[in-house]
Amino acid sequence: MQLNAKTQRLSSIAPLSVIESDALRLLAFDGVEMALEPQSVLFRQGDAADGGYVVISGSVALEREREVPAPVRLMKSGSLIGLSALIVKLERPATATAREKSLLLKLPRRLVLRVLEAFPDSAIALKQYIEDSLAAQANALERIARSIDAVAANYSVRESRTGT
Repeated sequence: MQLNAKTQRLSSIAPLSVIESDALRLLAFDGVEMALEPQSVLFRQGDAADGGYVVISGSVALEREREVPAPVRLMKSGSLIGLSALIVKLERPATATAREKSLLLKLPRRLVLRVLEAFPDSAIALKQYIEDSLAAQANALERIARSIDAVAANYSVRESRTGT
């Protein structure tokens, strides 16, 4: 894939879209293209994460191993896998498996941190994007908790009326 096309693709993916174009160009230039065949495992749950992946084409399924089956999350073209792994060391929370022939661009953490260091405005913009996303998630969780509390309170009132 040509450098301009990769740079354009990166600029269309949140949160990478907040990064300056010259910084994205460096990520596109130094990122590693990876071709995956169907059913190829990109990484397994619990593996050490050393960066993120942009799905250029195809699709990758993320599955968590749990006692209770969890729905598969399908990452299609234009998706970013591993936002946190771009910045910090952590374990992969899920196993990633190609569902079809796929092309990915690996963005190693070392590369991303080097680029953010060279482009401090991009680092600030990415930090703000992450903070805003976390705040939105916290607000959504708070609304869910209030709804569950209301249901539980209603159940307690009904239970006390019936004596059960």
